[in-house]
Amino acid sequence: RQSVFVALNRARDAGWHITVHAGEAAGPESIWQAIRELGAERIGHGVKAVEDRALMDFLAQQRIGIESCLTSNIQTSTVASLADHPLKTFLEHGVLASLNTDDPAVQGVDIIHEYHVAAPAAGLSREQIRQAQINGLEIAFLSDSEKRALREKVAAA
Repeated sequence: RQSVFVALNRARDAGWHITVHAGEAAGPESIWQAIRELGAERIGHGVKAVEDRALMDFLAQQRIGIESCLTSNIQTSTVASLADHPLKTFLEHGVLASLNTDDPAVQGVDIIHEYHVAAPAAGLSREQIRQAQINGLEIAFLSDSEKRALREKVAAA
């Protein structure tokens, strides 16, 4: 366990950003731990965040992103159905949640599937799908100038 902290501290000192998978198999406390103890700037999955209102508020206020993986979360039985997935709740609460594939080689899907099939089945409106795209840009580990250039492309689309 100590070696993980040492490695993460070295990574941060070198300017690397930290994403931690949490809140998928374990509850919201795993997300708090990822943020407080590991310095996570983004959370992979984070499904269980919806069980803790204070955590949802914290994620939104601190702009800590959630990488939502709809199909993966169904395949791992993290959620029972796409309609039960909390991505819509994240977006409604102002959490910077984005749509992701987790591991396309394992899940057998790509991001196009997630946008065209999974997101609508999860009850997302076109505007919420667009917001998830924008959130992905906002939580990307890119420079401000790179994000600005991408925002301009999104706005023009």
